[in-house]
Amino acid sequence: MKAAFSVIIAILLPFNSAIAQTENDWQSWPLANHFTIDVSAMFPNLDTKVRVDASDTSLGTTIDFEQNLGMSDTEALPVIGFSWRYAKKHQLNFAAFKLDRSGSAITPTDISIGDETFPVDLPIASFLDMSVVNLMYSYSLVFDEKKELAFGAGLSIQDISFGLLGGAGLGIIEYASGLTAPLPTFDIRGRYAFTDKWIGQLGIGLFSFDLAITDEEELSGDVRTANALIQHHTFEHVYFGLGISYFDVKVDWSKNGLVNSIGYEYWGPVLTVTTAF
Repeated sequence: MKAAFSVIIAILLPFNSAIAQTENDWQSWPLANHFTIDVSAMFPNLDTKVRVDASDTSLGTTIDFEQNLGMSDTEALPVIGFSWRYAKKHQLNFAAFKLDRSGSAITPTDISIGDETFPVDLPIASFLDMSVVNLMYSYSLVFDEKKELAFGAGLSIQDISFGLLGGAGLGIIEYASGLTAPLPTFDIRGRYAFTDKWIGQLGIGLFSFDLAITDEEELSGDVRTANALIQHHTFEHVYFGLGISYFDVKVDWSKNGLVNSIGYEYWGPVLTVTTAF
């Protein structure tokens, strides 16, 4: 009996090894890195608009930070990203960037922001600081040796602060405010391995939201994203990439009847270096 059992094990063992090898074959596919670390440099065109209404509900001025307040509309923006494919069709993604800007100008017209008014022809300084952390889970609807189609859902945590400071013979006028908002995001991404060395990617995201935070506080807005990237597997664990990225966020938040709005849009070329394992 023992001898027969040994014969059965000897016969089945090669089949079990073959099955296990087949199940793990995907790990050697060009699109199947377990861990990636991305360091990117983006060179976007920027467009940022803010409006803050007064406590008496009168409308504030829509301020264009680039056109009205002298901020540069181009910046070099470093982005850090990380991904972990913990199973064949399941992946976690993380990305973060920080952008701090300042400007100075002469007000072209009266600017009303909150309960403050900055009169025309006033020397004015401004700042706008932004930190963004994106967290996302992705599921691959299609995944094989050549192609992948994945759907993602997550949060984009936006931490934004801005302020204006004007000086005149009448004294100093100052206004500052900020917002931290975890915005829900959804996207769909396609990747294709043209060869073992060349990989292309296209992605698009679109989401509108309207959230009641409390009985007196609401948050609503739109998030739109798009990107295209071509990567070359240059070294064993290193990819170089060139692409273009677009990001558009509009957020309105109101509390006790006071409405604040901020919108920013950026798009431009992206250079990436990816370490993959």
